[in-house]
Amino acid sequence: MSILDRTKLTRAGLVLGLLAMWIPLPLVNSGASVKNSWRGITPLHSSAQDVARLIGAEPDSTESVLSGPFKVEGGEVTFSYLTTSLAKIYHAPRSMVGKVFTVYFKPSYAVTRTDVTLAGGFKRCVEDRDRTFYYFVNEAGIAYRFLRDGDRLETIIYQPSRAEVRNLAVNTECVF
Repeated sequence: MSILDRTKLTRAGLVLGLLAMWIPLPLVNSGASVKNSWRGITPLHSSAQDVARLIGAEPDSTESVLSGPFKVEGGEVTFSYLTTSLAKIYHAPRSMVGKVFTVYFKPSYAVTRTDVTLAGGFKRCVEDRDRTFYYFVNEAGIAYRFLRDGDRLETIIYQPSRAEVRNLAVNTECVF
């Protein structure tokens, strides 16, 4: 093998290693339990201040400023928060107001359905009125949103777990 071939192999290995570091944990999960937390931000538990610390923003920033989207390593992330009006609609306790409700992560690299290894407990979910997307959702609060045309992963959604949602007046089949 020539020096040029070895150099190409070394570069290819380095690129693959770097790519593996960017892949979100649920995409490479081998069957262990999956948590609905993105880099430590967990729906209904983390606050805007937690998001500010993670993304390097001012802790006293308003929620709208901290919603994003933010460019992060491996893609783009957006946060939604449980507002006072949503808390009333969902019959959520006042203590949940201001907490992260959902985290949306859009990978910057192409991933298809065949590339995603789903741990046990993920179920396919299709909303009747949505002809563009379908989902794989688990009880822990992780959802994968796929484009029907091409089976491409569009978004990984970190949302409240089914157990947490049972205490709220949320009426949805797939994602929150």
